[in-house]
Amino acid sequence: MFKLGVSSRRILSTPYISGKNGGNVIRRAIRSVKTSTVDWKPIRSGKGDLTTLEHQAKTSTLRKIVLGLMLAMPVISFGLGCWQVQRLDWKTKLISRGENALAQPPIEEIPAELDPSVIDQFEYRRFKCKGHFDYSQEIFLGPRLRDGELGYLVITPFVRSSGGKPILIERGWIHKDKVVPETRKKGYLSHLAFPQGEIEITALFRSMPKKSGLQFDHKEGERLFHVHDVPVMAEQTGSLPIYCQMIYDLTDHIDWKHNNEEIELKSNKSSILGFLYNTNRKHTAEEDEADLILDKHDDSTLVYQELEFIAQGVPIAPLPKLKFSNNHLQYLITWFGLSVASTVCLVYAFWKKKQYSSAERVIEAKRQQMKKNFR
Repeated sequence: MFKLGVSSRRILSTPYISGKNGGNVIRRAIRSVKTSTVDWKPIRSGKGDLTTLEHQAKTSTLRKIVLGLMLAMPVISFGLGCWQVQRLDWKTKLISRGENALAQPPIEEIPAELDPSVIDQFEYRRFKCKGHFDYSQEIFLGPRLRDGELGYLVITPFVRSSGGKPILIERGWIHKDKVVPETRKKGYLSHLAFPQGEIEITALFRSMPKKSGLQFDHKEGERLFHVHDVPVMAEQTGSLPIYCQMIYDLTDHIDWKHNNEEIELKSNKSSILGFLYNTNRKHTAEEDEADLILDKHDDSTLVYQELEFIAQGVPIAPLPKLKFSNNHLQYLITWFGLSVASTVCLVYAFWKKKQYSSAERVIEAKRQQMKKNFR
């Protein structure tokens, strides 16, 4: 119901004035009435600052996404942390098994029939084997850098004396200038660079990673490989898909040298001219140098330098050590730490929201109380 102002109440309370002047008084009184411009409907104030409310209304979808991520982050990071616990246990057992395999004495003889599917259980296990290298099927892996020098890994099928298909033996790294076999047949270390006849080697089984789909495929028939693609290597060389590595060794092998000399003597004696040449030939300068180095004595304890191996084309095998990296403990701590941090942030956000809502409830209660008082 409309309420009259002060001026209106005065007009109604003024006694009736008759006469000529009385009408003028009433007209002046009516003209002096001031109508209030105030909207009599109460203004309802919104919760919070108007600018903040407008910004929140525009970014409601983004706020929901952020809230969803805040809710999901503790759960996801905790799950990843539990997964890293399992990975840590698996990698620890794998490293322990590899260390135990390296500590075991080498297997003196391996069977003629080998099952490639069980080689994973014998990874890093050393073994001895007699046989000879098949240089006609020699392949190379690389290029590989060693001390700034460009070279390749030599992989040669090893034909076992006990029978069975050959196995792949990674002999080691050689310089790029010694890739051609003829460059390794001469020199005082030719029996190590290009051993002939039956020899005994010591190597260890390896389980190489499978080639991924992102890596280049090998061109059929080429001797050069860029990645360890054991099935293709075995198919090309006619070997078993079993990959082995020789062990880093700079010592001399006298039995390998004797085998080379016997084979060379037999090949030269096959003709009369060769026989005459072997009985009457003079020592070359390189052989004289070799005799000076060896002092004309066979010493199985003689140790060479890597520079000599590189110059003579002798493959340098890798050190027998594990190549597994175990960083799962760091990942575990990272994921669990992220889970704890995100949980704390989420609890703090809900606590702040609760504090804000409780303050709004207090303000709303005061508004209701004021309405009751001014009715």
